[in-house]
Parts: sequence; structure tokens; C-alpha cells
Amino acid sequence: MTATKVLEHQEHAHHAFEHGAKNAAIVVAVLAALLAVSEQQAKHADIKVQTRSILAADAWTQYQAKSIRQLVSLDMAAMLTALEAPSDPALVQRRAEVIKRFNDDAEHFAKDPKDGKDVIFARARGFEEERDESLERAHSFDNAAAAFELGIVLATASAITVAKPLFRFALLMGAIGTVLAVLGWTAPQWGAF
Repeated sequence: MTATKVLEHQEHAHHAFEHGAKNAAIVVAVLAALLAVSEQQAKHADIKVQTRSILAADAWTQYQAKSIRQLVSLDMAAMLTALEAPSDPALVQRRAEVIKRFNDDAEHFAKDPKDGKDVIFARARGFEEERDESLERAHSFDNAAAAFELGIVLATASAITVAKPLFRFALLMGAIGTVLAVLGWTAPQWGAF
């Protein structure tokens, strides 16, 4: 082989190395940007998990307080009903009014359209559902971030070693990360594992 041919082969190898390194650098930059977005979305989802957990716990505390107040009202009405009726008609009337008030209060604690137990129950369940969805969303984005990180490592290694299989695997990990990130926005239950 002549010296010119050797130089020509080295020049082609150098260009191939530079081209591979440029492609790897571009892939690293794109994956790093996607990683930043995924981590930000995972953090937002984590914050929503925390706030919805607090709101759900607060709602369940309200529900429990309403239940206690309802039971106390029902018990007081039952106790007054069980007592011997007074002989004075005015006291009989007053006793009936108090019993009615206790029963009305118990009904109010259960069925008030603004803050009754039924409304509080539905609100607490809603907060729990939002919390659970946000938790799945956080897991999906965390999984996407892990795939992007692995893709960055593989793309960097492919630039150093000029190994095309590593570069292809880096692209594959980037594609997997992208799918997981999209699932985080659209169907988090499929990206959370």
C-alpha cells in the first residue's frame, strides 16, 4: 500500500470520527434537553402528589369531625327520647323541639350540599384520585429521565470509542425516554412501573 493510500485512509477515518462525534454531541444535547424537561415535569408531579395528599387528609379529617358531630346529635336525640316525658306541656313541647333540632343537625352534617359528609367524601376521593394520577405521572417522567440519562452516557461513550452499536443504543434509549415522557402527559399509568 502506498503512502498516499495510507494517508487517504487515515483522512477518511478522521472524518468518520469527527462526523460520529458531531452526531453523538447533537444526540447528547437533545437528550440533555429532554432530560431537563422530564425532570421538571416529574418535580411538578411530585409537588402535586404532596399537595393532594395534604388536601385529602384535611378532607378526611373534616369528614371524621362531621361524623362525630352527627353521632353526638343522634345520641343526644336518642337519650332525650328515652327519658320519661315531663308532665308540663311546655316542657314536652321544648323537649320535642330539642329532639327535632338534634335530628335536623344530624341530617345537616350528613347531607348539607355545601359541606355535608357526602360532599366532603366526594372531595376527599377526588383529591386521592388526583394524587394517584400525579404519582403515576411522576414515575413515568422519572423513568423517562432514567432512559435519557442512559442515552447520554451511551452517546458519550460512542463518541469516545467510535462504536456505532453504542450510538444506536443511545438513540434507542432516547426513543424509549421520549415515549415514556409522552405517556407521562397522556397516559401516565402506562409509563409508571
